[in-house]
Amino acid sequence: MRALLILLAFAPLACAPASMATRPAATATADPAARIAAECAMLERAQAETAARGLRDWPDVLVDCPGHEGLTPAMTMAQASEVTRLANAAALPETLREAGPRADIVYRRMITRGVPLPVAEFMATTPEFAAALR
Repeated sequence: MRALLILLAFAPLACAPASMATRPAATATADPAARIAAECAMLERAQAETAARGLRDWPDVLVDCPGHEGLTPAMTMAQASEVTRLANAAALPETLREAGPRADIVYRRMITRGVPLPVAEFMATTPEFAAALR
């Protein structure tokens, strides 16, 4: 069982494209709370942008963010599965292709939370997104 867990833990590294190994690592924020706060600030702007465009804004976007502790997921399992499929299929914007794996994770996580693709593409160009990568 332990060998299986170890294998599963390292499988993504073995399957990663060779180009990921040559990318410089992003400078990471030492404080996890600061990283969460920065990503949540980006998600707040994404939700405001979604509402401003008249698109459906899910409360799921801000679930577990500081200051939004009362929110609970509103998506059904089918809706959550659909946005997860969209996130996995989404092409990474050109501006993020050389930004490293953290940019890919933050971008896809934003879509998985319910941020529509056009808004996610816009958010990838904002200072809030850049701050969420630190």
